[in-house]
Amino acid sequence: MELINLIHIELPQIQCGRCNTSGCMEYAEAIASGEAHDRCVPGGQKTLNKLNKIVGSSYKKVDMEYGPTINNQKVSIIEEECIGCKKCISACPVDAIVGGINMMHSVIDDICTGCELCIEPCPVDCIEIIELSDKEILKPRNDSQHFFDNKEFIRTSSKRTKIKNYSNKNLNISEKINLQLKKRDINKLKNLKSMQISIIKSDLEKIHKYENDDIDGFIDKNSD
Repeated sequence: MELINLIHIELPQIQCGRCNTSGCMEYAEAIASGEAHDRCVPGGQKTLNKLNKIVGSSYKKVDMEYGPTINNQKVSIIEEECIGCKKCISACPVDAIVGGINMMHSVIDDICTGCELCIEPCPVDCIEIIELSDKEILKPRNDSQHFFDNKEFIRTSSKRTKIKNYSNKNLNISEKINLQLKKRDINKLKNLKSMQISIIKSDLEKIHKYENDDIDGFIDKNSD
């Protein structure tokens, strides 16, 4: 775990996924397990050199197949052009975009890492990039792992809730419900017959002045 943390600290904390892992911690874990550590294009040569020392390797260049790089930046939504499709919200790895469906979305400036993952899914191209200084980008990237982990926790919890719906207990309940559904037509006929008998009894008693024994005899005689 110590090795993973040492690697993780040196990554740029953009959570962009360009290294073919979902986030910086996941890439640190992959590197510690033997994956190549030359895939962080946003971190550039500076990050590669630090990782070489930690891992004890000697990659000379960053593999630009995992690019392009990402500058110090954030994104901003042109709100009057936003259609509220929520595709950018789903794409953001740190939950830096807020807004309801069919309503304007906004970017939380001090959370956005500038990863650009929201740009491609936007169907109306209403997301623009704004350059930041080294100081301005420091807070969102320092906090990014926290917000990334929060989103992953919520996503995983939602999956677990869905999985629970397929537990043996719920499968047994489902079998009972399915059996009831199969018997729905039978129950309809039974309920209809009960309702008819109730009406007949009421009419025999109120209209024809039948006694209880006479009513029962009439029902027994005329029911199939």
